Parts: sequence; C-alpha cells; structure tokens
Amino acid sequence: MNPPSRPRPRPVPQTGPAVWAAADLTAADWMVPVGTEEAAELEAALTAAQAAAPVPPLTRLAPILADVTTRLDTGRGFCLLRGLPFDRHGAAAAEAALLALGIHLGKPLNGQTPVVHRLVGQAPAEAGTRSGPPRFHTEACDAIALLCMANGPEAPPHVLVSAGAVHNEVMRRDRAALAELYEPAPLIEEGEAVGRAVFTVTGGAFAARYTRHAVEEAASAPQPGAAPLPVGLRPAFDLLDSVCAEQALMLRLEPRPGDLLLFNPHLVWKLRTLVEAAPDAPDAPQEFRRLRVTMAHSRRTVAEPG
Repeated sequence: MNPPSRPRPRPVPQTGPAVWAAADLTAADWMVPVGTEEAAELEAALTAAQAAAPVPPLTRLAPILADVTTRLDTGRGFCLLRGLPFDRHGAAAAEAALLALGIHLGKPLNGQTPVVHRLVGQAPAEAGTRSGPPRFHTEACDAIALLCMANGPEAPPHVLVSAGAVHNEVMRRDRAALAELYEPAPLIEEGEAVGRAVFTVTGGAFAARYTRHAVEEAASAPQPGAAPLPVGLRPAFDLLDSVCAEQALMLRLEPRPGDLLLFNPHLVWKLRTLVEAAPDAPDAPQEFRRLRVTMAHSRRTVAEPG
C-alpha cells in the first residue's frame, strides 16, 4: 500500500524586519556603531594574536556582539561593523581575532580546516565568463562573517536580497510556482544526495536556501531510485531567478578594509562574488576572510517536514 501523500504546504506572506527591499533601508538599518573603547579592545586582541599570545576576552565588545546576534536572528538578517582595526596587524592576527569574535556569536563551524577561510575576488576575465542562474552563499550555518582585508576600486559591490521579500514577490506573481518551491527537491550537498525545499517554515520560523545548481547537478546524474524533478520546478526556479534580479530588491554594499559584514543565509541571500584561495596564494586586490557560525536559536532544518 502506498504511503499517504503529504498535504501540499499553504504558503502565507512573510512579514517582519527581515522582509525588506533596498529602497526601504538606510545605512542606519545595517551599520552597527563601534566606539573607541571597543576598537581599542580589539586592537589589544590583535596585538596579542600577532605576538602569538592568548587573545584576551572581548568583554566590551560582548554587548555589541549580542546585539549582532539579535539582528541576524530576528532583525534585518544582516549588519556591518565598521571602525574595528581588523586590517592593521596582518592576516594571521585578523583571523585569530575574527575567530575569538565568532565565539561570542555562537559556535564556529569546524567541519573543515582551517576554520577561517581566505576568499578572493575573481579575475576580471573569469568573472566575465560567468553565466546562468545566480549563486548565493548557502552554507549550512546560521551566520556568515565576511571580514574585508582589501577591496580595490574595481571590485564589484556585494549584493544582498531579502529571502522573505523574494518569497512574497513570487507569491504575488504565481502562487503555484511558490508552492513548488516549498516541495523538497533532490540535490547534491557536499557530495551527498539530500532532499530540501527552497522555502520552509518549521516551528513558525521561516528559512530559505536556494541551490539551483545543486538540484540540477542531482537531476543530471540521479541517484538510483531517485524521483524525477517535478515538472513545475524549473519554471519556478526561472521565476525565482528573475525576482532575485529585481533592482528594487537588491541592496549593494561596498565594504572597506576592516569592515565586518555578517548575515544569516537563511534570511538574507548574498550573491557569490568571491572564491576560496589557498592561504599561501599571492595577495589579491580583493581579499576577505570567512567564518561560519552556528547559533543557539538555529533556523537550520536537519530534515524537511514530512
């Protein structure tokens, strides 16, 4: 006997501060002020790290980082810290201080070594050859911290979109397509076949992860016994891509050296403009360090609702 079919989800419009369009926001919505005493505390931490000494506790920064955690979980879903001297003591010290800071946000994701990854901008020729659907940061974590070490004038801006706003615009245009995006689709993540929907609501918490390339990779080389892609999924993806490209939804940021951009990838999608590079690779005109963190109140869904 076949198992009973799961009722199709009934999406509702998303609301709250994490649902925004670029025109709705000013710098005050995402910029986190940092005072001189807090900057001096990080300066001391960087100095210690540069001397290979233990990094002292970040007690003055702790309240700011608690506010950052709230912003990522129940606020706009992203923020930017400016005024911290991350870029003044070299990359190794900056990485150690970033890791110490990340511990205040949650648990740094240590599935790979090193924990802090070096990212660089793509070469202009390579960037110019990119085509196809957009790719977003979709790491299985609750917060991604991107520390700007260098960002030349030719570097493209960092583009963020609100997943909740994208959800609502898809709903406005085509409810049937939105329903498809609530259905689990087979995809390849870290070399394994899993099933995941773009949009989920678990325990009242909205979460969104868009990995079209991983779904299409799984469809091109299906696992034995895997179900085919639903007929309506590719058109739903096409609509989602067109909504993500709406200029009114896209917030463009241009980080400065020393800036720390943090975002919750389940609420805010950031276009990938950086690639991982070896720690000993030559300096690049656009350099970042990435730290991934899991937080106490996680929106990650280990299994899709069934």
